[in-house]
Amino acid sequence: MICTQTLFKELTTSKNLIERDFSELADSTDQDVAYVIKEGELILRDNDLLDTGLTATHKIGSGEPIWFAETISRRAKTLGFTNIGDTALLEINGPELRQHVNKAGFLSKEIIRYSLARIFERSDSRRNFSFEDALYEERSEVNQVFFNREETIFSWGDNADSIYFIIDGQVSLRTIKDKNFAVLGSADSFGESSLITNKPRSLRAVAETDCRLFRMSSDWVLHNLNKEHPIVRLAIHQALSMKSIRNQMRLIKTNDGVYVADTNIA
Repeated sequence: MICTQTLFKELTTSKNLIERDFSELADSTDQDVAYVIKEGELILRDNDLLDTGLTATHKIGSGEPIWFAETISRRAKTLGFTNIGDTALLEINGPELRQHVNKAGFLSKEIIRYSLARIFERSDSRRNFSFEDALYEERSEVNQVFFNREETIFSWGDNADSIYFIIDGQVSLRTIKDKNFAVLGSADSFGESSLITNKPRSLRAVAETDCRLFRMSSDWVLHNLNKEHPIVRLAIHQALSMKSIRNQMRLIKTNDGVYVADTNIA
């Protein structure tokens, strides 16, 4: 699990950062910078997710990153923010952020790269042969597992204990109504968001064909991620958070159902 409060403490003790007031945020959309919330809370707004007249919102607080995904990928900053407290920000310049990501380990770099491809719905090739080669080199630490067609890999509400990488075959991610949310194939990975954010599985993973997968355990994943600079871990956190928010909004928009943990409904 990535704890933003812990990362914030590590980040602020490791270097001097420029403090900014929330009022300066709106004027920096065209600047090559990202931010971390020092104190206060903001409401994140994404007007592009729903076309029903509604706005997707999400509350973020101290230690949470802002615009990391956009700054890493050099994308336009379309998200809006509403201040709901006395909010102060710490500025991180774009070149430094990208430099840390470029120097990151193969697992961290791939999680960020793959998550950004999903967030921004890039249709270009997502295959990363250097990552595949690195996984094969780690095969003594990473288990190779097999699933038969229609076999469940994990289900809604399961605790997240692994990330999976598809070597051969296809896997479908299904909604709470058992509709296909996505069908993944060779070189795709899945299961990373729930593991790293320490949340129950919100989708069900089913083998569409006979499958051969690499299973990366939580211990192995977190051992590798914990070696990274706080800026890299914050980048992973925001990339996965943004992907999760967009997935949830897509489920709401299509009325496919959103898994909610710990309900008391019989």
